[in-house]
Amino acid sequence: MLLKRMSYPCRYGDMIVRFAKPVPVLSMVTNQMIDYIYNIHGHKVLDWNHQVLSPANLQTCVDAITTKGAPLPNCFGFIDGTVRPISRPGEHQRILYNGHKRVHALKFQSVALPNGLIGNLYGPVGKLKKAHLFQDSCMNATTCTSLLSLPS
Repeated sequence: MLLKRMSYPCRYGDMIVRFAKPVPVLSMVTNQMIDYIYNIHGHKVLDWNHQVLSPANLQTCVDAITTKGAPLPNCFGFIDGTVRPISRPGEHQRILYNGHKRVHALKFQSVALPNGLIGNLYGPVGKLKKAHLFQDSCMNATTCTSLLSLPS
C-alpha cells in the first residue's frame, strides 16, 4: 500500500479500487507505515555513516578522483541535485511547485561518491533555488573539511 502511494502519480482516490478501503483508512495506514519505517531506519539517513565515510574510505575516494585529473586535491565526491515529482498536494501548492520543471516536486541534494554510494543526502525541501539548497545543507568545503579532517 505504501509503495503504491509513493509511486508517481498516485492519489488516495486512485487506490480505493485496489485496496477496497476508504481514503481516510488508506491515509492512516500509509502514514503509520511511514512513521514506522522512519522510527526504525531514520538514523540511516540522518546520521553520519562512519563506516562508509571514515577518513580512510574518503581518502580512497580522494585518491580515485585525483587520479582522474581533478583540480582539487581534497575532493571526495560530487554534489548532485534532483527534483522528484509528486502528486499535486491539497495544501501548500506554491511551496512545492517547481516552475522550471512545471510540476509539484520535492528537491533533494546529495553528495555522490566515486564508488556509486550517496555520501550525504539533504532534503526533501520545497521551493528553494540551487544556491539556497546548497547553503542550507551546510555542505560546503569548509564544513566537509572540518568534519572529515582531510588534508587540504
